[in-house]
Amino acid sequence: MAWRRRTKEDILAALSDEYSRFLAYGNQLVAVHVRLRDMLDDILDGVVPPVGLATHCVAFCAAVTKHHTGEDREVFPLLAERHPELRSFLDGLTRDHEVISGLLERVITLAGDPLAVHAELSGLSAILTTHFLGEEKRLTAVLNALDPSVGLTALADY
Repeated sequence: MAWRRRTKEDILAALSDEYSRFLAYGNQLVAVHVRLRDMLDDILDGVVPPVGLATHCVAFCAAVTKHHTGEDREVFPLLAERHPELRSFLDGLTRDHEVISGLLERVITLAGDPLAVHAELSGLSAILTTHFLGEEKRLTAVLNALDPSVGLTALADY
């Protein structure tokens, strides 16, 4: 194929493809999970100074809660409607969210005790890792196949 100058249409098409990949809901899900894992790792790895531990814990717990609430209210009902074969899996994720919510409440209660927080978050980390990987494995491709016009906001960057 001979070289040719890219036209404005070529550039717009390439940007549109890149924009669509960026907007892909499954990619957004993975990106949110990465940020949440990073926040948790900062606490567990001692990156957060003791003076900021309680604030960081509360922010982490709020971010996880917001993410799971958005999934439960917006994402999972849409997927259950469009993919009935996923309903049982989605119900399991919702149950996971309830368990995780209880653990997050405990972390907030313990936020003033660095040793207790670390112990609680270590267990939570294992649960969240399994939960996030399960979601990503089963839902990323399904979410990426959704047309961006469905307007899911629950997976937006926060």
